[in-house]
Amino acid sequence: MLIVSDTNILSSLAAGEALHLLFRLFSDKTIHIPPAVQHELSTGLARGRLHLEAVLQAIGNGKLQILHLANKEQTLVKGLPTKLNAGEREAIALSKNRKGRLLSNDRQAVRYCRQNNINVIDLPLVLHLLWTRKIVSQAQIKEVLEKMKAVENLQLSQNALAIIFARN
Repeated sequence: MLIVSDTNILSSLAAGEALHLLFRLFSDKTIHIPPAVQHELSTGLARGRLHLEAVLQAIGNGKLQILHLANKEQTLVKGLPTKLNAGEREAIALSKNRKGRLLSNDRQAVRYCRQNNINVIDLPLVLHLLWTRKIVSQAQIKEVLEKMKAVENLQLSQNALAIIFARN
């Protein structure tokens, strides 16, 4: 199954120094990003968000691959809510049209996907899978969360934390 990511989940994982864990979690898949996500990452790095360098390096070494939109997907983007940013809209269009999974940590994007039957995996689920599949320990997930908080001021709700640390 195709996996497409938007910007924010990649940024958060890079902030937590855990981007490499995403590639381990999906070791049998290629993770794709649309051009708008690459642009958002480059813009963020230019604005001093230095942790994004790890994401751009992943693009450079092929761990993240840019997936260009077909005409139908470009049309889909135009019909998506404008409250979503360009990277989210392009990633959603790719996921919807190609029946892929979207990786996102944007509440509005995740809500839109769930309401429209688009397969979406959010940050709490990614972190949950990382420890339940024994890629890392719960303690390591807590360290990742602390780094995300320090670098991006990421605050997760109690509900999100319950999902992350729920026993299967």
